[in-house]
Amino acid sequence: MAERTRATIIWAVVGTMLIGAAFAAMGALNRDVYGAGAFVGDYLSKLQEKDAAGALRIPGVTLDESELKEAGLPEGSSNALLRNAALPELTDLTLVEDVDQGHGLHSVTWSFHSNDAYGQSTFLVKSAGTRFPLIPTWSFARSPLAVVNLAVEHSTVFTTNGFSLDTRSLTGRPDPAFHNIVNVQVFTPGAYIIESTSDFVTSEKVPVLVDEPTRVHEVAVEAAPTDEFLAAAQKSVNAQLDACAEQKVLQPTGCPFGIVVDDRISGDPQWSFEDYPQISVEAGTESWVIPPTRGAAHLEVDVQSLFDGSITPYDADVPFSMVGNLYVLSDGTVAATIKEDNDA
Repeated sequence: MAERTRATIIWAVVGTMLIGAAFAAMGALNRDVYGAGAFVGDYLSKLQEKDAAGALRIPGVTLDESELKEAGLPEGSSNALLRNAALPELTDLTLVEDVDQGHGLHSVTWSFHSNDAYGQSTFLVKSAGTRFPLIPTWSFARSPLAVVNLAVEHSTVFTTNGFSLDTRSLTGRPDPAFHNIVNVQVFTPGAYIIESTSDFVTSEKVPVLVDEPTRVHEVAVEAAPTDEFLAAAQKSVNAQLDACAEQKVLQPTGCPFGIVVDDRISGDPQWSFEDYPQISVEAGTESWVIPPTRGAAHLEVDVQSLFDGSITPYDADVPFSMVGNLYVLSDGTVAATIKEDNDA
């Protein structure tokens, strides 16, 4: 009997140890594989793999209009950057801490490197029940999305991490505007490199480190004209001046040059340009502008004296000063409007 009792005790101890080991293993598994930190790690892995669709499927990530407002983010924020092509590089992902805040909430912090920038992001995660009894499930209690409030000056185009967009496609405004502001949703975390570059404009690359969920990050890029833009603008201005020169009058309509004579003219005036005025381009309030620019149009015409009827050939340059505006049209061309500089 004593021997049987000892065997029973031994098996009871062994059973207790096995059960304890099982619970310990389950606890470690839940912490390291199924815990809140691992849940955030899965989301970060999707970003690292440039799987935007997979990241958006994780519970608590996406935000509808009402949720945007509730989170303090601009309503109507575009989701155009929530795609693979716009995702930044993410490396060195490391779980820093997982703090149980009680009531099923966890504060989870991960560190990362992105485009040569180091950062840490803290996410708020909540319990979402269990599956296969004892395995916890989670959801983001606060979405990991953020918003970039982007001002694009002097252009409608911009790129984010190499992915190109036009502000008109985000705002629904068909006409090109010289000052544009758009709100775009982005994933946290990551370093987003934004610039405005096309054949006609270029800007510096502006980095923004998005490391805090549900925050509005302010960014501004300012485009400057390229050599191609200056060449296209000069060509358009030259065409405008040529069109003015075709008018057989002393004061061509809608043109920056002309002349007044006291006598009568005989025959048609002939305007021409030996050299076109070389323009420069500056940013105005609503468009690119041509600052005051001096030039000379050549005029040939016979002038008949009102005093004695004699005819004298007029063959000389007529100096003028002009200003203008330049617009990039939807077909990719540059249009110029020029007029006389009345302040000259």
